[in-house]
Amino acid sequence: MKTIKTKISLLFAIFMVSLVLCGILLNALFLERYYIYKNRDVFIETSQKISEEYIHNKKNLSNFISLIDRMEGISCTIADRKLNIKFISYPQKSDPDAIRLPKEIEQLAVDNEMKLLKSYVYTVIEKPNDQAPKLVFLSRMSNGELIILKKPMKGISESVFIANQFYIFAGVVIMLFGGIFIVIFSKKITRPIIEMSHVAEAISNLEFNKRVNNNSKDEIGSLGRSINRISEKLSTSMNALKQDVERRKQLVRNMSHELKTPIGVIKGYAEGLKYGVADDKKKMQKYCTVIAEECDKMDGMVRELLDLSILETSTFQLNVTRFNIGEFIQNIADRFTPVLNEKGINIELKYEKDDEICADYELLERVINNFITNGIHHVEGRKYIEVIAKKKDNGVRISVFNTGKPISERDLENIWDVFYKADKARSRQYGGHGLGLSIVRLIAQMHEGICGVENVNEGVSFFVEIP
Repeated sequence: MKTIKTKISLLFAIFMVSLVLCGILLNALFLERYYIYKNRDVFIETSQKISEEYIHNKKNLSNFISLIDRMEGISCTIADRKLNIKFISYPQKSDPDAIRLPKEIEQLAVDNEMKLLKSYVYTVIEKPNDQAPKLVFLSRMSNGELIILKKPMKGISESVFIANQFYIFAGVVIMLFGGIFIVIFSKKITRPIIEMSHVAEAISNLEFNKRVNNNSKDEIGSLGRSINRISEKLSTSMNALKQDVERRKQLVRNMSHELKTPIGVIKGYAEGLKYGVADDKKKMQKYCTVIAEECDKMDGMVRELLDLSILETSTFQLNVTRFNIGEFIQNIADRFTPVLNEKGINIELKYEKDDEICADYELLERVINNFITNGIHHVEGRKYIEVIAKKKDNGVRISVFNTGKPISERDLENIWDVFYKADKARSRQYGGHGLGLSIVRLIAQMHEGICGVENVNEGVSFFVEIP
């Protein structure tokens, strides 16, 4: 398998070789054309200078065009209308034909007579005697005389060859240093990617303890942070899932244990009826009453389990409304008045008359019912229960206090767990199943609030805070 470092190095090598080959190809195909194109503007400018010099300083024209020949390498010739040479930048030959333009120049001028009247002629002339081709520029001055500029192209082909050689040499040098650079660069680039690959592999094996250590601000750093967040969230979700699975296993065990007792009682009393242990009507009535009570307890437990299951589903929707806290607490307390009077328990309600709360009325009512019910079952001493509702931060806190024994530290930690009972004997006595406080905690969480319990002076206080 090719590593990403190998791929980067291979791509770099291909890119550099392609770059050098493109440079060579461009030189071979277009350098000469580009040279011809760039010299056109030079010829036009030189022609204009000569024309101006001819008009304003004709006596110095020979020196002027000779200077251009020496400085620019452009030979200059001025011919009259009959194509006879009047001025030339290089020494003339002694033969009689020297006063005439070369035949190829004459032919060029004749062939382009009409074009010269309007603009200029710019071309390359190749001589048959294998001499180097020349750039030739012809233009007419205002008096009709002809300016002929020539520049040899000797060296252009050699320049192309030399340029290509230099390109190859430069390409080798660049590839050498570039190779060293790309090894270092690819190592730096691939290190976090390899690290992320290892972390991703660990995540796929459900190992969430590894993290990507990359603090860069680029896309790779962002990807690393995203992988870390994925790992953290998966770890949290997996732990929550494990806890949920374990909780459900524990729930099944607790349900089995909780159902075992009433089933055993029912079975015992049923066998008593079957085998005639209850030999009179009064005993039979007692046995049937016990059986019915145990069935009611099982029915209540199953109902609470169903309620807990429904509240835990993601499809359950809160019916949030705004209502008065005082009226809410007063209505709950009124329903408990007969029980409180029967047991000789004093209850006191404390709240602000106009305070309101936004919550699911029925679910919050269930929370306070549970708190008061627990208070009634565990109240001792002066038998006093106090319900307090007050604003706190951005929400409302409702607490229920009852006098009695404090709850042990061990029980304080576990009291909200499903089927947990701090006092199993008393729970059995009043029919508690250990589900009520679990439902209370779930209702608080659904409202994005909290619930808790505190040991205070003389007793215990349960509370719920709803934002």
